[in-house]
Amino acid sequence: MSGRSVLAVDFGTTKTYFSKCPGDDPSPVSVDFGDGRDGIPSAILYREGKDPLVGQTALDAYGEASPEERRTLRLRTNFKADLARSEAARTAAADFLAAVLAGARKQHLDLEPDRRQVLFGVPSEADGAFRATLRETARQGGFGLPDLVDEPKGALLYHLRQGDISAEQALEGVLIADFGGGTCDFAFLEGGKPIHSWGDMNLGGRLFDDLFYQWLLDRNPGLEETLEEQGSAYFVQSHLCREAKEFFSRSMARDRDETVSKILPGCGGIRNMTWAGFRRRGASWSPSAFLRREAQAEGGTRFLQEKVDLFGLFRECLLSGLREKGIDPLRISLVILAGGSSLWPFVSDILGEELGLASQSGHTAGGRVLLRSERPYAVISMGLALLPALTAKFASVRERLASELPGFLENGMGPVLARRCAAVKERILAETGNEFFRRKLRPLLEEFRNAGGSLASLRRRLDERLAAEAPQLRESLVKNFPTVLRGLEEETRELTARWFAAHGVRAPRRILRLEQESEKAGGAFSFQTPGMEGVVNVLAGVVGSLVTAGTALLCGGTGTALVAAGPVGLAVGGAAGLVLSALLVRCGRDRVKKMAEDIPLPPRVAALLVTEAGMEEAERNLEKAMEEWLDSRLAEAGIELEDHVRALVADEMKSLTEIGGLRPVS
Repeated sequence: MSGRSVLAVDFGTTKTYFSKCPGDDPSPVSVDFGDGRDGIPSAILYREGKDPLVGQTALDAYGEASPEERRTLRLRTNFKADLARSEAARTAAADFLAAVLAGARKQHLDLEPDRRQVLFGVPSEADGAFRATLRETARQGGFGLPDLVDEPKGALLYHLRQGDISAEQALEGVLIADFGGGTCDFAFLEGGKPIHSWGDMNLGGRLFDDLFYQWLLDRNPGLEETLEEQGSAYFVQSHLCREAKEFFSRSMARDRDETVSKILPGCGGIRNMTWAGFRRRGASWSPSAFLRREAQAEGGTRFLQEKVDLFGLFRECLLSGLREKGIDPLRISLVILAGGSSLWPFVSDILGEELGLASQSGHTAGGRVLLRSERPYAVISMGLALLPALTAKFASVRERLASELPGFLENGMGPVLARRCAAVKERILAETGNEFFRRKLRPLLEEFRNAGGSLASLRRRLDERLAAEAPQLRESLVKNFPTVLRGLEEETRELTARWFAAHGVRAPRRILRLEQESEKAGGAFSFQTPGMEGVVNVLAGVVGSLVTAGTALLCGGTGTALVAAGPVGLAVGGAAGLVLSALLVRCGRDRVKKMAEDIPLPPRVAALLVTEAGMEEAERNLEKAMEEWLDSRLAEAGIELEDHVRALVADEMKSLTEIGGLRPVS
């Protein structure tokens, strides 16, 4: 891609938008031709003996001219819609572009195409003949032979640059609805490229201009004859009524219960306009006599006599394309509105109803979105201008994400994981470790010391207590593990979002949900909650080792064992010592060890076997064993978390690569 700056042109039916952008910095600006507005009306006024006027100046000059002066003027608008079929439209379009360029030079506006890469937007459904005609028209207008980019890509790139969507979202199923002054275009994109496109080159804002023109005539009897006599019907219908339409649309977007009026200079006005009245007129619209004549002069035939539902036409245009192209609405995860007419509230209403989408900037449960910028009329030209710079930027971002990933995992995610794990370990150890030992197990050991009994009985009672308390242990785990899981989700999401935002891209939309194994339902990231078997095994292992140690102490195996101490040591055990002494002589040491747990022991011996120091050591051993066990389980979460972030980065790099491949065509 060239490093030159870019000039992008969205050549529209109602207005044409010019945007500039450095080739290495995705910072587009929309060109203001001096009236404080984006774009310039696609209008040219031919004057006898003088250079033509274009844009708002042309419309104003024609509107303010007297009937006598208008006989020497010729106003041309809406020429894009007829570009492919009308020589007059092609001439007007080329003259318009040339006059815009000449006017920019007079105003010292830097719009020079020679030192820039020039991109022109083109409807996705436009055929080869239209594309060739558009390039030739641009050449005749002084812009050279531009590269062409499908207009929907411009809308997509604009919202991508704004951070409204991630690169991952941009590559999913995206429907671009471009509803402008003269056309209604739909494009379905996957992988950032138009897969299917369709539309209606007649359905557009100018039909609604005519609706308001007829509304004006109805409210001002005799006006039609006056406009015909003055030769100003064209100006009033295509300019003043368009302004009234846009004023009404903005008002209804705020409050559809409002009643508004609009004064049109020299024509009276349209008073007491309501949404209900607009819907009624739009649902049963037929073209005015003026529009019929204009359509016939331009070679068009549609809508000349028939009465149609304009809202139904928009709905059917959408649905017929989905049916004919075989597009399942569920494949559409994002709808982007473009074009000035997309500001009509009924547009988002119909799309939301038919596609089951959320309202603007909202999300449904499935994350499907309807999105419109605050300047939908300018998004295409600004997005087209971004293409070369975004390609260069994304290449740089890919490299930086890859190089920073190890540090992000260690210095960003590492402390988060350690802090969260430490908190959950502390709670679990308190409830399932130390506190549980003191409240549930220690009383049994103290009872054994005070009352005596067999070691086998002690082991059995400890096992029964563990089994009885298993539900409470499970409750503790179920309560505490989600603490670390939910916290990790949120902090990981925020950290990743900030990291990506620092590079000017939005983090992938993919939901990070750490699921317990029992909840697992195909999520991208699941974490198995520690099973009860593991907890009980740890507890049983520690308390069981206490009993085993008592047996060893009783039967030998240490320097202080009672049996190993001989008759003197055995004498301390009283009757139990005599029994063990006799068994030791008759059966040998190994059999005695197996039988020792079943021998009833008096309190004196029990106290020697289960000492206070021994119980404290058992508690410390339990805490250590539980901590090691939790560390091993929480380490699994850390590994999966890092894998998840690595996958996000890998997907983002892939997405950025694919977005960078959205190149213009000659």
